[in-house]
Amino acid sequence: MKQTTARRQRAETPRPDDTPTIGRLGRLAPLAGAGFAVLTAAGFFVIGPNPDSAAPVPKITSFYAAHHGQLYLGGVLLAYAAILFTVFGAAIWDRTRRTERHPAAAGVALVGTAVATASQLATATIYFTLGDIGNKPTTTPGALQALHILGSELSLATAGGVALLLLAVALVGITARVFPRWLAWPALIIGILQLVIPVSFTAFLLFLPWALAAALIMTTHPTRGTPAQAPQDPAGMLPSHAAANS
Repeated sequence: MKQTTARRQRAETPRPDDTPTIGRLGRLAPLAGAGFAVLTAAGFFVIGPNPDSAAPVPKITSFYAAHHGQLYLGGVLLAYAAILFTVFGAAIWDRTRRTERHPAAAGVALVGTAVATASQLATATIYFTLGDIGNKPTTTPGALQALHILGSELSLATAGGVALLLLAVALVGITARVFPRWLAWPALIIGILQLVIPVSFTAFLLFLPWALAAALIMTTHPTRGTPAQAPQDPAGMLPSHAAANS
């Protein structure tokens, strides 16, 4: 029995050579937030202003015929930004779950990340598709108009996902100092504004510099917050191998 337990402990213990590498990657993961902010801004800049959703069909078709290349590139940039957002959200989840207070906040952050990522990838796909078919003679005006409307309208899924992520950050930042309060209070404000439809897109634009600042502070200060406490054995009641694992 003792030999089996010892073998299990050796199998579960990470190799010393792997641990530093994993630790470095974990510390660098928040920098994905900076990449997300930069690529999203670049994607919006490349796409540029497009006709509103009520524009007449001839204006829409001529616009995409003339700008299909930049829309294609913008869609690619937004897709890569969404992937980096996933890593950034996972880093926030990992930081949030280490606190003993408000354990549900970590789950909310993870759900918000998943919802916003899926929505951002869908938006990127729309622009990618518009760029791909915008100048093809086989593309019908009706199909182009439908995709244009989808890309022009506000994405409620993105707004809701980002709001969940930011409100979770605000909760653990303000009450448990898992994040600096100068990051947590703006997160609360931007998160609420994401749910106010008329200003939701503006709030998303404000989220980009917030994500950049959060990425830098999480990378340079990786140990803020209160980690979960390991079980203690003050009376020496646990077996030696259980105490070592704790």
